[in-house]
Amino acid sequence: MEYRLLDKKEINQVILLVDKVAKKHIFNDYDQEGIDSFNQVNQESFYLDRHNLTYVALENDQIVAMATLSNNNHLSLLFVLDSYQHLGIGTKLLEIIDNLVLGDLSVNSGIEAKDFYLKAGFELTDNLIKKDGILYYPMVKKREVKQQFENYDQVIEFINSQKDRVYSLDNFKRYMDDLGNPQLILDCIHIGGTNGKGSTTNYIKEVLKQAGYRVATFTSPALYSRLDIIRINDQFIDDKTMVKYANRYVDLWLKYEISMFEIEVFIAIMYFIENNVDIAIFEVGLGGLLDATNIIKPMLAINTNIGLDHVDYLGHDYQSIALNKAGIVKDGIDYLTGETKPECLEVFKEVCKKHHSQLLQVQPITNIIDGNNVAYRYRNYDIILDTPALYQIKNSALALEALLYLKKHQLISFSDDDLLQGMYNAKWPGRFEMVHINPVIIVDGAHNKEGIDAFYECAKKYDNIKIIFSALRDKDYKHMIEKLLQLTDDITICEFEHVRASTAKDLAKGFEVKIQPDYKQAIKESLHHQGTVFVTGSLYFISKVRNYILNELNG
Repeated sequence: MEYRLLDKKEINQVILLVDKVAKKHIFNDYDQEGIDSFNQVNQESFYLDRHNLTYVALENDQIVAMATLSNNNHLSLLFVLDSYQHLGIGTKLLEIIDNLVLGDLSVNSGIEAKDFYLKAGFELTDNLIKKDGILYYPMVKKREVKQQFENYDQVIEFINSQKDRVYSLDNFKRYMDDLGNPQLILDCIHIGGTNGKGSTTNYIKEVLKQAGYRVATFTSPALYSRLDIIRINDQFIDDKTMVKYANRYVDLWLKYEISMFEIEVFIAIMYFIENNVDIAIFEVGLGGLLDATNIIKPMLAINTNIGLDHVDYLGHDYQSIALNKAGIVKDGIDYLTGETKPECLEVFKEVCKKHHSQLLQVQPITNIIDGNNVAYRYRNYDIILDTPALYQIKNSALALEALLYLKKHQLISFSDDDLLQGMYNAKWPGRFEMVHINPVIIVDGAHNKEGIDAFYECAKKYDNIKIIFSALRDKDYKHMIEKLLQLTDDITICEFEHVRASTAKDLAKGFEVKIQPDYKQAIKESLHHQGTVFVTGSLYFISKVRNYILNELNG
Protein backbone atom coordinates (compact mmCIF):
# COMPACT_ATOMS: atom_id res chain seq x y z
CA MET A 1 0.00 0.00 0.00
CA GLU A 2 1.34 3.42 -0.96
CA TYR A 3 0.63 6.45 1.21
CA ARG A 4 1.31 9.94 -0.13
CA LEU A 5 -0.04 13.41 -0.73
CA LEU A 6 -2.90 13.80 -3.16
CA ASP A 7 -1.89 14.82 -6.67
CA LYS A 8 -4.06 17.53 -8.22
CA LYS A 9 -4.80 15.20 -11.14
CA GLU A 10 -6.41 12.75 -8.70
CA ILE A 11 -8.92 15.14 -7.14
CA ASN A 12 -11.90 13.81 -9.12
CA GLN A 13 -11.02 10.28 -8.06
CA VAL A 14 -11.06 11.34 -4.41
CA ILE A 15 -14.36 13.20 -4.81
CA LEU A 16 -15.95 10.03 -6.20
CA LEU A 17 -14.51 7.89 -3.40
CA VAL A 18 -15.79 10.24 -0.69
CA ASP A 19 -19.20 10.44 -2.35
CA LYS A 20 -19.44 6.64 -2.62
CA VAL A 21 -18.55 5.99 1.03
CA ALA A 22 -20.67 8.88 2.30
CA LYS A 23 -23.78 7.66 0.46
CA LYS A 24 -23.49 4.25 2.08
CA HIS A 25 -22.44 5.17 5.60
CA ILE A 26 -23.46 8.71 6.58
CA PHE A 27 -26.13 10.12 4.29
CA ASN A 28 -28.75 7.86 5.91
CA ASP A 29 -28.28 9.95 9.07
CA TYR A 30 -28.59 13.30 7.25
CA ASP A 31 -31.56 15.23 5.98
CA GLN A 32 -31.36 16.95 2.59
CA GLU A 33 -29.78 20.04 4.12
CA GLY A 34 -27.00 17.87 5.57
CA ILE A 35 -26.39 16.09 2.27
CA ASP A 36 -26.22 19.42 0.44
CA SER A 37 -23.85 20.84 3.07
CA PHE A 38 -21.57 17.82 2.79
CA ASN A 39 -21.54 17.95 -1.00
CA GLN A 40 -20.58 21.62 -0.88
CA VAL A 41 -17.42 20.58 0.97
CA ASN A 42 -16.57 17.63 -1.27
CA GLN A 43 -15.63 19.86 -4.20
CA GLU A 44 -12.44 20.48 -6.17
CA SER A 45 -11.95 23.86 -4.48
CA PHE A 46 -11.72 22.15 -1.07
CA TYR A 47 -8.84 19.92 -2.17
CA LEU A 48 -7.07 22.76 -3.97
CA ASP A 49 -7.24 25.00 -0.89
CA ARG A 50 -3.67 25.31 0.42
CA HIS A 51 -5.06 25.30 3.97
CA ASN A 52 -6.07 21.66 3.48
CA LEU A 53 -3.57 18.80 3.31
CA THR A 54 -4.96 15.60 1.78
CA TYR A 55 -3.26 12.22 1.96
CA VAL A 56 -4.32 9.15 0.02
CA ALA A 57 -3.72 5.40 0.21
CA LEU A 58 -3.24 3.67 -3.13
CA GLU A 59 -3.19 0.08 -4.30
CA ASN A 60 -2.11 -0.51 -7.90
CA ASP A 61 -2.37 3.26 -8.54
CA GLN A 62 -6.01 3.30 -7.39
CA ILE A 63 -7.02 5.47 -4.45
CA VAL A 64 -8.71 3.34 -1.78
CA ALA A 65 -8.69 5.80 1.14
CA MET A 66 -8.14 9.47 1.92
CA ALA A 67 -7.73 11.85 4.84
CA THR A 68 -7.67 15.66 4.92
CA LEU A 69 -6.05 17.80 7.61
CA SER A 70 -7.02 21.46 7.81
CA ASN A 71 -4.47 23.91 9.13
CA ASN A 72 -6.37 24.49 12.35
CA ASN A 73 -5.32 20.98 13.41
CA HIS A 74 -8.70 19.60 12.42
CA LEU A 75 -9.22 16.27 10.65
CA SER A 76 -11.82 17.31 8.11
CA LEU A 77 -12.30 14.04 6.24
CA LEU A 78 -11.28 10.39 6.58
CA PHE A 79 -12.86 7.87 4.22
CA VAL A 80 -11.91 4.29 3.31
CA LEU A 81 -13.57 2.09 0.69
CA ASP A 82 -15.59 -0.72 2.27
CA SER A 83 -13.42 -3.56 1.01
CA TYR A 84 -10.34 -1.97 2.63
CA GLN A 85 -11.80 -0.92 5.98
CA HIS A 86 -10.41 -3.88 7.93
CA LEU A 87 -6.80 -3.57 6.76
CA GLY A 88 -5.71 -0.78 9.09
CA ILE A 89 -5.53 1.76 6.27
CA GLY A 90 -7.63 4.33 8.10
CA THR A 91 -5.43 3.90 11.16
CA LYS A 92 -2.29 4.43 9.08
CA LEU A 93 -3.68 7.59 7.47
CA LEU A 94 -4.69 8.86 10.90
CA GLU A 95 -1.16 8.18 12.16
CA ILE A 96 0.33 10.20 9.28
CA ILE A 97 -2.03 13.09 9.98
CA ASP A 98 -1.36 12.90 13.71
CA ASN A 99 2.41 13.11 13.18
CA LEU A 100 1.96 16.42 11.35
CA VAL A 101 0.02 18.08 14.17
CA LEU A 102 1.85 20.03 16.85
CA GLY A 103 -0.97 20.20 19.38
CA ASP A 104 -4.36 18.58 19.88
CA LEU A 105 -6.10 17.01 16.88
CA SER A 106 -9.85 17.54 16.54
CA VAL A 107 -12.45 15.76 14.42
CA ASN A 108 -16.20 15.90 13.92
CA SER A 109 -16.99 12.21 13.82
CA GLY A 110 -19.91 10.67 12.02
CA ILE A 111 -22.12 8.32 14.03
CA GLU A 112 -20.62 5.11 12.59
CA ALA A 113 -17.02 6.31 13.01
CA LYS A 114 -17.27 7.24 16.70
CA ASP A 115 -15.90 3.93 18.00
CA PHE A 116 -12.99 4.05 15.54
CA TYR A 117 -11.89 7.43 16.88
CA LEU A 118 -12.39 6.42 20.51
CA LYS A 119 -10.08 3.43 19.97
CA ALA A 120 -7.56 5.79 18.34
CA GLY A 121 -7.34 7.89 21.51
CA PHE A 122 -9.92 10.60 20.82
CA GLU A 123 -12.28 11.87 23.50
CA LEU A 124 -15.81 13.21 23.17
CA THR A 125 -16.05 16.93 23.89
CA ASP A 126 -19.85 17.17 23.52
CA ASN A 127 -22.94 15.14 22.74
CA LEU A 128 -24.23 14.55 19.22
CA ILE A 129 -24.56 17.89 17.39
CA LYS A 130 -26.57 18.82 14.33
CA LYS A 131 -25.31 21.78 12.32
CA ASP A 132 -26.33 22.67 8.77
CA GLY A 133 -28.08 19.32 8.65
CA ILE A 134 -24.88 17.39 9.47
CA LEU A 135 -24.82 15.11 12.51
CA TYR A 136 -21.49 14.66 14.28
CA TYR A 137 -19.72 14.03 17.56
CA PRO A 138 -17.07 16.66 18.32
CA MET A 139 -13.94 14.84 19.48
CA VAL A 140 -10.34 15.66 20.28
CA LYS A 141 -7.11 13.74 20.66
CA LYS A 142 -5.15 15.57 23.32
CA ARG A 143 -1.41 15.59 23.06
CA GLU A 144 0.77 15.49 26.11
CA VAL A 145 4.08 16.90 24.92
CA LYS A 146 6.85 16.53 27.45
CA GLN A 147 8.65 19.82 27.93
CA GLN A 148 12.19 18.55 27.40
CA PHE A 149 13.29 22.01 26.26
CA GLU A 150 12.44 25.23 28.03
CA ASN A 151 14.29 27.71 25.86
CA TYR A 152 15.95 28.20 22.50
CA ASP A 153 19.49 27.76 23.85
CA GLN A 154 18.63 24.26 25.04
CA VAL A 155 17.27 23.39 21.60
CA ILE A 156 20.43 24.62 19.87
CA GLU A 157 22.58 22.73 22.36
CA PHE A 158 20.62 19.57 21.56
CA ILE A 159 20.84 20.10 17.79
CA ASN A 160 24.59 20.72 18.05
CA SER A 161 24.97 17.53 20.09
CA GLN A 162 23.57 15.44 17.27
CA LYS A 163 25.93 13.96 14.73
CA ASP A 164 27.16 16.51 12.23
CA ARG A 165 25.98 16.49 8.66
CA VAL A 166 26.15 12.87 7.52
CA TYR A 167 26.69 12.52 3.80
CA SER A 168 23.72 10.23 3.31
CA LEU A 169 20.00 10.81 2.94
CA ASP A 170 18.83 7.34 4.00
CA ASN A 171 17.64 8.13 7.53
CA PHE A 172 16.08 11.44 6.59
CA LYS A 173 14.25 9.95 3.61
CA ARG A 174 12.89 7.17 5.79
CA TYR A 175 11.81 9.72 8.38
CA MET A 176 10.02 11.91 5.83
CA ASP A 177 8.47 8.88 4.10
CA ASP A 178 6.96 7.74 7.38
CA LEU A 179 5.59 11.25 7.94
CA GLY A 180 3.93 11.14 4.52
CA ASN A 181 6.43 13.52 2.84
CA PRO A 182 4.64 16.75 3.81
CA GLN A 183 7.32 18.79 2.00
CA LEU A 184 5.70 17.88 -1.31
CA ILE A 185 2.82 20.24 -0.55
CA LEU A 186 5.18 23.23 -0.85
CA ASP A 187 5.75 25.15 -4.08
CA CYS A 188 9.55 25.25 -4.00
CA ILE A 189 12.59 26.59 -5.78
CA HIS A 190 15.86 24.71 -5.15
CA ILE A 191 19.16 26.57 -5.44
CA GLY A 192 22.57 24.90 -5.43
CA GLY A 193 26.05 25.87 -6.56
CA THR A 194 29.41 26.83 -5.12
CA ASN A 195 29.01 30.60 -4.72
CA GLY A 196 26.11 33.04 -4.93
CA LYS A 197 23.32 30.78 -3.65
CA GLY A 198 22.24 33.17 -0.91
CA SER A 199 22.36 36.22 -3.17
CA THR A 200 20.38 34.48 -5.92
CA THR A 201 17.83 33.39 -3.34
CA ASN A 202 17.58 36.95 -2.10
CA TYR A 203 16.98 38.48 -5.55
CA ILE A 204 14.21 35.98 -6.31
CA LYS A 205 12.67 36.51 -2.90
CA GLU A 206 12.62 40.31 -3.15
CA VAL A 207 10.88 40.31 -6.54
CA LEU A 208 8.27 37.82 -5.33
CA LYS A 209 7.73 39.88 -2.17
CA GLN A 210 7.30 42.99 -4.30
CA ALA A 211 4.65 41.09 -6.28
CA GLY A 212 2.75 40.29 -3.09
CA TYR A 213 3.85 36.72 -2.44
CA ARG A 214 4.48 35.29 1.00
CA VAL A 215 7.99 33.89 0.52
CA ALA A 216 9.86 31.50 2.77
CA THR A 217 13.62 30.97 2.60
CA PHE A 218 15.96 28.37 4.02
CA THR A 219 19.59 29.46 3.76
CA SER A 220 22.87 28.57 5.43
CA PRO A 221 25.10 29.28 7.18
CA ALA A 222 23.51 31.59 9.74
CA LEU A 223 24.69 35.19 9.77
CA TYR A 224 22.99 36.66 12.83
CA SER A 225 21.94 33.59 14.83
CA ARG A 226 20.76 30.04 14.14
CA LEU A 227 17.25 31.48 13.78
CA ASP A 228 18.04 33.44 10.62
CA ILE A 229 18.37 30.37 8.39
CA ILE A 230 14.57 29.97 8.46
CA ARG A 231 12.58 33.03 7.38
CA ILE A 232 9.21 34.07 6.02
CA ASN A 233 9.26 37.46 4.27
CA ASP A 234 12.56 38.21 6.06
CA GLN A 235 11.10 37.47 9.51
CA PHE A 236 13.19 34.88 11.34
CA ILE A 237 11.54 31.91 12.99
CA ASP A 238 11.25 32.80 16.69
CA ASP A 239 12.77 30.91 19.57
CA LYS A 240 9.40 29.87 21.03
CA THR A 241 8.50 28.17 17.77
CA MET A 242 11.83 26.33 17.70
CA VAL A 243 11.14 25.10 21.24
CA LYS A 244 7.64 24.02 20.23
CA TYR A 245 8.88 21.94 17.30
CA ALA A 246 11.73 20.44 19.31
CA ASN A 247 9.48 19.31 22.16
CA ARG A 248 7.00 17.83 19.69
CA TYR A 249 9.43 15.91 17.49
CA VAL A 250 12.57 15.23 19.54
CA ASP A 251 11.66 11.59 20.15
CA LEU A 252 11.28 11.00 16.41
CA TRP A 253 14.57 12.77 15.68
CA LEU A 254 16.33 10.42 18.08
CA LYS A 255 14.47 7.37 16.77
CA TYR A 256 15.49 8.03 13.16
CA GLU A 257 18.96 9.36 14.08
CA ILE A 258 18.73 12.37 11.81
CA SER A 259 21.55 14.92 11.78
CA MET A 260 21.57 18.51 12.96
CA PHE A 261 21.21 19.90 9.44
CA GLU A 262 18.35 17.51 8.69
CA ILE A 263 16.60 18.69 11.86
CA GLU A 264 16.87 22.28 10.65
CA VAL A 265 15.54 21.38 7.19
CA PHE A 266 12.63 19.52 8.78
CA ILE A 267 11.74 22.43 11.07
CA ALA A 268 11.82 24.76 8.06
CA ILE A 269 9.46 22.51 6.08
CA MET A 270 6.94 22.19 8.90
CA TYR A 271 7.12 25.90 9.74
CA PHE A 272 6.53 26.89 6.11
CA ILE A 273 3.55 24.53 5.85
CA GLU A 274 2.06 25.75 9.13
CA ASN A 275 2.30 29.36 7.94
CA ASN A 276 0.83 28.72 4.47
CA VAL A 277 3.64 30.31 2.49
CA ASP A 278 3.12 30.85 -1.23
CA ILE A 279 6.64 29.87 -2.29
CA ALA A 280 9.57 28.35 -0.40
CA ILE A 281 13.16 28.77 -1.60
CA PHE A 282 15.64 26.19 -0.31
CA GLU A 283 19.37 26.76 -0.55
CA VAL A 284 21.47 23.60 -0.73
CA GLY A 285 23.73 23.13 2.27
CA LEU A 286 26.47 20.97 0.77
CA GLY A 287 26.72 19.54 -2.73
CA GLY A 288 23.30 18.49 -3.90
CA LEU A 289 22.76 14.77 -4.42
CA LEU A 290 22.84 13.79 -0.75
CA ASP A 291 22.00 17.14 0.82
CA ALA A 292 19.04 17.19 3.21
CA THR A 293 17.29 19.85 1.13
CA ASN A 294 17.11 17.35 -1.73
CA ILE A 295 14.01 15.93 -0.06
CA ILE A 296 11.91 18.62 -1.78
CA LYS A 297 10.41 18.55 -5.27
CA PRO A 298 10.84 22.02 -6.77
CA MET A 299 9.17 23.90 -9.60
CA LEU A 300 12.68 24.71 -10.85
CA ALA A 301 16.18 23.60 -9.83
CA ILE A 302 18.99 26.15 -10.10
CA ASN A 303 22.79 25.96 -10.11
CA THR A 304 24.72 29.19 -9.64
CA ASN A 305 28.17 27.94 -10.65
CA ILE A 306 30.78 25.26 -10.00
CA GLY A 307 33.94 25.92 -8.00
CA LEU A 308 36.58 23.82 -6.26
CA ASP A 309 35.13 23.82 -2.75
CA HIS A 310 34.38 21.03 -0.25
CA VAL A 311 36.55 18.81 -2.45
CA ASP A 312 36.91 16.08 0.20
CA TYR A 313 33.15 15.54 0.03
CA LEU A 314 32.30 16.44 -3.55
CA GLY A 315 35.37 15.54 -5.61
CA HIS A 316 38.65 17.10 -6.65
CA ASP A 317 37.74 18.22 -10.17
CA TYR A 318 35.02 20.32 -11.77
CA GLN A 319 33.25 17.36 -13.39
CA SER A 320 32.90 15.43 -10.13
CA ILE A 321 31.60 18.46 -8.28
CA ALA A 322 29.20 19.29 -11.12
CA LEU A 323 27.83 15.74 -11.05
CA ASN A 324 27.17 15.96 -7.32
CA LYS A 325 25.55 19.38 -7.51
CA ALA A 326 23.37 18.24 -10.42
CA GLY A 327 21.97 15.66 -8.02
CA ILE A 328 19.12 18.07 -7.30
CA VAL A 329 17.76 17.51 -10.82
CA LYS A 330 14.56 15.47 -10.67
CA ASP A 331 12.45 13.82 -13.35
CA GLY A 332 10.75 16.44 -15.50
CA ILE A 333 12.08 19.37 -13.45
CA ASP A 334 14.11 21.81 -15.54
CA TYR A 335 17.60 22.90 -14.46
CA LEU A 336 18.87 26.47 -14.81
CA THR A 337 22.56 27.28 -14.45
CA GLY A 338 24.84 30.29 -14.50
CA GLU A 339 27.86 28.04 -15.08
CA THR A 340 29.76 28.40 -18.37
CA LYS A 341 32.66 25.92 -18.13
CA PRO A 342 32.20 23.38 -20.97
CA GLU A 343 33.20 20.39 -18.84
CA CYS A 344 30.48 21.26 -16.29
CA LEU A 345 27.84 21.91 -18.92
CA GLU A 346 28.50 18.49 -20.47
CA VAL A 347 27.83 16.88 -17.10
CA PHE A 348 24.63 18.90 -16.68
CA LYS A 349 23.43 17.93 -20.16
CA GLU A 350 23.87 14.22 -19.42
CA VAL A 351 22.07 14.46 -16.08
CA CYS A 352 19.19 16.45 -17.55
CA LYS A 353 18.85 13.99 -20.44
CA LYS A 354 18.59 11.13 -17.95
CA HIS A 355 15.82 12.93 -16.05
CA HIS A 356 13.96 14.22 -19.12
CA SER A 357 14.70 17.75 -17.95
CA GLN A 358 15.68 20.79 -19.96
CA LEU A 359 19.03 22.46 -19.28
CA LEU A 360 18.60 26.24 -19.25
CA GLN A 361 21.35 28.86 -19.27
CA VAL A 362 21.66 32.54 -18.47
CA GLN A 363 21.61 34.71 -21.58
CA PRO A 364 24.21 37.38 -22.49
CA ILE A 365 24.54 40.36 -20.15
CA THR A 366 25.26 43.73 -21.78
CA ASN A 367 25.70 47.45 -21.02
CA ILE A 368 27.41 46.86 -17.67
CA ILE A 369 27.98 50.01 -15.61
CA ASP A 370 30.42 49.77 -12.69
CA GLY A 371 29.78 52.32 -9.96
CA ASN A 372 28.34 52.71 -6.49
CA ASN A 373 25.26 51.08 -8.00
CA VAL A 374 26.06 48.53 -10.69
CA ALA A 375 23.71 48.37 -13.67
CA TYR A 376 23.30 46.19 -16.73
CA ARG A 377 20.89 45.12 -19.46
CA TYR A 378 19.42 41.62 -19.55
CA ARG A 379 16.99 40.60 -22.26
CA ASN A 380 14.74 43.69 -22.42
CA TYR A 381 15.30 44.83 -18.84
CA ASP A 382 17.57 47.61 -17.60
CA ILE A 383 18.53 46.45 -14.13
CA ILE A 384 19.98 48.64 -11.37
CA LEU A 385 21.34 46.99 -8.21
CA ASP A 386 21.87 48.83 -4.93
CA THR A 387 25.41 47.48 -4.52
CA PRO A 388 28.89 48.20 -5.90
CA ALA A 389 29.62 44.45 -6.12
CA LEU A 390 30.13 43.48 -9.75
CA TYR A 391 29.73 39.79 -8.99
CA GLN A 392 26.09 40.38 -8.08
CA ILE A 393 25.36 40.99 -11.76
CA LYS A 394 25.68 37.27 -12.47
CA ASN A 395 23.66 36.29 -9.41
CA SER A 396 20.86 38.73 -10.14
CA ALA A 397 20.75 37.80 -13.84
CA LEU A 398 20.40 34.14 -12.85
CA ALA A 399 17.56 35.10 -10.50
CA LEU A 400 15.93 37.14 -13.27
CA GLU A 401 16.10 34.21 -15.69
CA ALA A 402 14.54 31.95 -13.06
CA LEU A 403 11.72 34.41 -12.46
CA LEU A 404 11.02 34.76 -16.17
CA TYR A 405 10.95 30.97 -16.54
CA LEU A 406 8.44 30.58 -13.70
CA LYS A 407 6.30 33.39 -15.10
CA LYS A 408 6.38 31.90 -18.60
CA HIS A 409 5.11 28.59 -17.20
CA GLN A 410 2.37 30.42 -15.25
CA LEU A 411 3.78 29.32 -11.91
CA ILE A 412 4.09 32.91 -10.67
CA SER A 413 3.02 36.38 -11.78
CA PHE A 414 4.71 39.77 -11.46
CA SER A 415 4.87 43.10 -13.27
CA ASP A 416 7.92 44.77 -14.80
CA ASP A 417 7.82 47.29 -11.96
CA ASP A 418 7.84 44.44 -9.42
CA LEU A 419 10.91 43.01 -11.12
CA LEU A 420 12.90 46.25 -11.32
CA GLN A 421 12.02 47.41 -7.82
CA GLY A 422 12.58 43.99 -6.27
CA MET A 423 16.01 43.72 -7.86
CA TYR A 424 16.96 47.14 -6.52
CA ASN A 425 15.57 46.41 -3.04
CA ALA A 426 17.57 43.20 -2.66
CA LYS A 427 20.36 43.50 -0.10
CA TRP A 428 22.13 40.41 1.18
CA PRO A 429 24.07 40.90 4.44
CA GLY A 430 27.73 39.97 4.31
CA ARG A 431 28.10 40.31 0.55
CA PHE A 432 30.23 43.38 -0.13
CA GLU A 433 28.31 45.09 2.66
CA MET A 434 29.44 48.37 4.20
CA VAL A 435 29.10 48.09 7.99
CA HIS A 436 31.09 51.15 9.08
CA ILE A 437 31.41 54.61 7.52
CA ASN A 438 34.53 56.30 8.91
CA PRO A 439 36.64 54.54 7.88
CA VAL A 440 34.67 52.56 5.34
CA ILE A 441 34.62 48.91 6.44
CA ILE A 442 33.19 46.40 3.97
CA VAL A 443 32.58 42.74 4.85
CA ASP A 444 32.40 40.09 2.15
CA GLY A 445 31.78 36.37 2.53
CA ALA A 446 34.22 35.19 -0.16
CA HIS A 447 35.58 31.88 1.14
CA ASN A 448 37.05 29.94 -1.78
CA LYS A 449 39.10 30.44 -4.95
CA GLU A 450 36.23 31.56 -7.19
CA GLY A 451 34.73 33.71 -4.45
CA ILE A 452 37.95 35.57 -3.70
CA ASP A 453 38.60 36.09 -7.42
CA ALA A 454 35.16 37.71 -7.74
CA PHE A 455 35.84 39.81 -4.62
CA TYR A 456 39.16 40.95 -6.12
CA GLU A 457 37.43 42.29 -9.24
CA CYS A 458 35.13 44.39 -7.02
CA ALA A 459 37.79 45.60 -4.58
CA LYS A 460 40.53 46.58 -7.03
CA LYS A 461 38.81 49.90 -7.84
CA TYR A 462 39.38 51.08 -4.24
CA ASP A 463 42.49 52.95 -3.05
CA ASN A 464 44.58 52.51 0.09
CA ILE A 465 43.19 49.11 1.02
CA LYS A 466 43.58 47.28 4.33
CA ILE A 467 42.37 43.67 4.64
CA ILE A 468 41.44 41.67 7.73
CA PHE A 469 41.36 37.97 6.89
CA SER A 470 40.64 34.57 8.35
CA ALA A 471 39.55 31.24 6.91
CA LEU A 472 38.67 27.65 7.69
CA ARG A 473 41.62 25.28 7.53
CA ASP A 474 40.03 23.09 4.83
CA LYS A 475 39.74 25.99 2.37
CA ASP A 476 42.29 27.06 -0.25
CA TYR A 477 43.44 29.93 1.96
CA LYS A 478 46.86 30.12 0.30
CA HIS A 479 45.32 31.09 -3.03
CA MET A 480 43.04 33.56 -1.25
CA ILE A 481 45.92 35.29 0.53
CA GLU A 482 48.02 35.35 -2.67
CA LYS A 483 45.13 37.02 -4.50
CA LEU A 484 44.55 39.53 -1.72
CA LEU A 485 48.24 40.48 -1.73
CA GLN A 486 47.67 41.73 -5.29
CA LEU A 487 45.37 44.35 -3.76
CA THR A 488 47.56 45.41 -0.82
CA ASP A 489 50.42 44.33 1.42
CA ASP A 490 48.47 45.58 4.46
CA ILE A 491 46.84 42.29 5.48
CA THR A 492 46.09 41.20 9.04
CA ILE A 493 45.39 37.53 9.77
CA CYS A 494 42.96 36.77 12.61
CA GLU A 495 41.29 33.84 14.34
CA PHE A 496 37.69 32.98 15.21
CA GLU A 497 35.92 30.17 16.99
CA HIS A 498 34.81 27.32 14.74
CA VAL A 499 35.41 23.59 14.77
CA ARG A 500 37.23 23.88 11.40
CA ALA A 501 38.99 27.19 12.08
CA SER A 502 42.75 27.55 11.71
CA THR A 503 45.21 29.50 13.81
CA ALA A 504 46.40 32.85 12.53
CA LYS A 505 49.97 31.58 12.66
CA ASP A 506 49.19 28.63 10.39
CA LEU A 507 47.26 30.77 7.92
CA ALA A 508 50.06 33.34 7.74
CA LYS A 509 52.87 30.82 7.25
CA GLY A 510 54.92 31.72 4.19
CA PHE A 511 53.38 35.19 3.75
CA GLU A 512 54.57 38.65 4.80
CA VAL A 513 51.41 39.62 6.65
CA LYS A 514 50.50 40.86 10.12
CA ILE A 515 49.14 38.48 12.75
CA GLN A 516 46.52 39.60 15.27
CA PRO A 517 44.60 36.57 16.60
CA ASP A 518 41.94 38.78 18.24
CA TYR A 519 39.69 40.02 15.42
CA LYS A 520 38.07 42.60 17.70
CA GLN A 521 41.47 44.16 18.37
CA ALA A 522 42.26 44.06 14.65
CA ILE A 523 39.05 45.96 13.91
CA LYS A 524 39.80 48.55 16.61
CA GLU A 525 43.28 49.11 15.17
CA SER A 526 41.81 49.50 11.67
CA LEU A 527 39.63 52.43 12.76
CA HIS A 528 42.60 54.75 12.23
CA HIS A 529 43.12 53.59 8.64
CA GLN A 530 42.90 56.34 6.01
CA GLY A 531 41.26 54.29 3.29
CA THR A 532 39.00 51.28 2.88
CA VAL A 533 39.03 48.25 5.19
CA PHE A 534 37.85 44.89 3.88
CA VAL A 535 37.02 41.86 6.02
CA THR A 536 36.84 38.56 4.14
CA GLY A 537 37.86 34.88 3.93
CA SER A 538 34.96 33.04 5.55
CA LEU A 539 31.22 33.46 5.97
CA TYR A 540 31.56 32.30 9.56
CA PHE A 541 34.34 34.81 10.21
CA ILE A 542 32.63 37.81 8.66
CA SER A 543 29.44 36.89 10.53
CA LYS A 544 31.24 37.31 13.85
CA VAL A 545 33.02 40.48 12.74
CA ARG A 546 29.82 41.94 11.32
CA ASN A 547 27.91 41.33 14.55
CA TYR A 548 30.75 42.84 16.57
CA ILE A 549 30.88 46.01 14.47
CA LEU A 550 27.12 46.54 14.26
CA ASN A 551 26.18 45.54 17.81
CA GLU A 552 29.20 46.53 19.88
CA LEU A 553 31.41 48.93 17.97
CA ASN A 554 28.62 51.00 16.43
CA GLY A 555 26.52 50.72 19.57
